[in-house]
Amino acid sequence: MSDQINRITKTDLLKKIEAMLRHDINLDVHQIFSRIEDFLVAQEKAKPLPGEGIGYVYIDEQRQDEYFEWEKSIKQEWFAIIEDIRESIKRQKSDPL
Repeated sequence: MSDQINRITKTDLLKKIEAMLRHDINLDVHQIFSRIEDFLVAQEKAKPLPGEGIGYVYIDEQRQDEYFEWEKSIKQEWFAIIEDIRESIKRQKSDPL
């Protein structure tokens, strides 16, 4: 994890995903995504925000559909990233230099 203010970066997540896939290339995308969520919850969401007074995010009922579409697009983006990493590992294994 990044040393800067104890935050998880996208690079940290990409390294964790790559390590998971190197350990088991056949992991399902949903399994990997679940483990990423567990990783984030354990490090970031378990701690209260200092001095912010924010404990949860309220989603206006009128904007829930918009939020769910946004969440779906983010997951699809990460699923594509995971598959790209998987293909890269497969290419490395089949074509070692």
